Amino acid sequence: MNFKQATQALVCAMALTASLAQAAYPDRTIQLTAPYGAGGSSDGIAREFANLLSTELKQTVVVMNQPGAAGTLQLRNLQRAKPDGYTIGLYSYSTVTFTSQLMNVPYKREDFTLLGGLAEFSYGIVAAADSPINNAKDLVNQSKTAKGVFFGVTGAPNNFPFLKMQKMTGGKFDQVTYKSSAESVMAALGKQIDVALQGPSEYAELVKAGKMKVIASASDSRLPWFPNVPTLKEQGYDVGITGKLGIAASKGLPDDVRKTLEAAIHKVVSGQKFKDFVANEYGIMNYPASSAEFTKVIDDGFGLMRDMIQTYDIKN
Repeated sequence: MNFKQATQALVCAMALTASLAQAAYPDRTIQLTAPYGAGGSSDGIAREFANLLSTELKQTVVVMNQPGAAGTLQLRNLQRAKPDGYTIGLYSYSTVTFTSQLMNVPYKREDFTLLGGLAEFSYGIVAAADSPINNAKDLVNQSKTAKGVFFGVTGAPNNFPFLKMQKMTGGKFDQVTYKSSAESVMAALGKQIDVALQGPSEYAELVKAGKMKVIASASDSRLPWFPNVPTLKEQGYDVGITGKLGIAASKGLPDDVRKTLEAAIHKVVSGQKFKDFVANEYGIMNYPASSAEFTKVIDDGFGLMRDMIQTYDIKN
């Protein structure tokens, strides 16, 4: 074999080695980044998803908590990650479409490859058990009295349903902002405010104990733990809040890696184990959207949130 032939053989061997290495994905641990600290619902969902994805991909998936900057720190780190499929992360509708438009963030929507949906957070409006507010109509009726309605949230965009109802009905809705979901729920229980809007895990036990009641689902669908409570839309008010969560990576993923991840994520999220976990543990729904479906929701959300920010002059 002459030098030219030997060189050609070496090039072919290197190409074959590279091809085999790509085909072996994943051949090492995958990191799943989460924007909040350990112990919360997002962290719990991430860890169960990581366990199930590990089984599906036959490779370890570890959760890396990266709290800070209202969830935007994790997205900045995800944007900077090497696009090789070994770093993926939670991708929150509210952080991307709302928070990122209020803050000066160093990334754009186009900096990410969206891989599919994960979970959809549910929100309910709750009041003390003996409150005169039993449904959305009662809520609006009180908003038109001299007292109006005092509602508790942890901030935007959870206050959007009340802002929209105020504009739709001409009622008076006054916001009281709390540092935590639990604080707002306890304030409603103690009648320091009239109602609170939070996720079902924050008040389920109080409702079961007969101390509180859910007057409406503020999401697009009914609450899994309270299926008999109609949504605001079902009660005649075209209002709802979206709390979708998905999975993303930095842009530039190789097609074969992207397809492998998309298929594995969809299989896990649509599976009964994950569906039962999020429903039983947090009272929310799995969200097995394809990458294309999730991308459309996010892209549409930018316009919706921009309009809300401008309409209500929301500041960071």
